[in-house]
Amino acid sequence: MKKLNDTVSMQLIPCNNQDLIGVFRWFNSEKSVFYWGGPGVSYPLQIKRFKTESKFEKSHSYVLKQGRQLLAFGQIYNRLDHCHLGRLVVSPAFRGQGVGGQLIKELLAEGRQKLRLTRGSLFVLSDNKAAIKLYQKMAFVTTEYPKTIPLKNCLYMTLAEKPD
Repeated sequence: MKKLNDTVSMQLIPCNNQDLIGVFRWFNSEKSVFYWGGPGVSYPLQIKRFKTESKFEKSHSYVLKQGRQLLAFGQIYNRLDHCHLGRLVVSPAFRGQGVGGQLIKELLAEGRQKLRLTRGSLFVLSDNKAAIKLYQKMAFVTTEYPKTIPLKNCLYMTLAEKPD
């Protein structure tokens, strides 16, 4: 595991092809890609195919970096008038150091600015306990999805409304 640099701030920036190559290195199996990308993303990962399957051009895709170090990846888009977070992943070398929480905060802030949406949502597989624990810590709660979710064992989570 690598240690974060306490003197350099993390920055959320738009994802480019070079960043995608780095993100793809974090996955070494069909199962790991499925947990990250969902049923529509094929393994092995390839840039052109991933961009089509993930609706890369319609989503806002970002990476979280510290200097030149790639820390995390995530996408945002409008789903049911929520800033929906998709394909969230933290580099295996930096897990457990607060990077996931920072990614979520930055993506939600970007969603408020770019999409003009204040509510957040995401999907997560119910056996992805580490991710669920993080999302709950970030004030996401399991919510009934208004449509049928085509995946078994998939949860819909929304950011708990803050009282006025």
